[in-house]
Amino acid sequence: MMKALGAIAIILAVLLAGGAITSNLLSSDLAIQQTTDPSGDFLTATPDQAAAFLLVTGFILFNVMGAGLTLLFVFWLLNRGVVAARQDSTS
Repeated sequence: MMKALGAIAIILAVLLAGGAITSNLLSSDLAIQQTTDPSGDFLTATPDQAAAFLLVTGFILFNVMGAGLTLLFVFWLLNRGVVAARQDSTS
């Protein structure tokens, strides 16, 4: 019971510290100001930002697909070996 209570206290302390750090970061000048125009739309991306987003998204998708295909190939080879071993043991 005390271990569980101690774990909960540690988790809450980490969450509170993370919230304090995030709050401090948001209130400082580290954030990039998108526009100074009061009627400006902060949801509109500049052409450079849109191009960077597309490049990063494409890079991530390409790498995820590559990792998936590599795992597919490795598991196929392993399964082929298991099937061959089962056939050898039965005969």
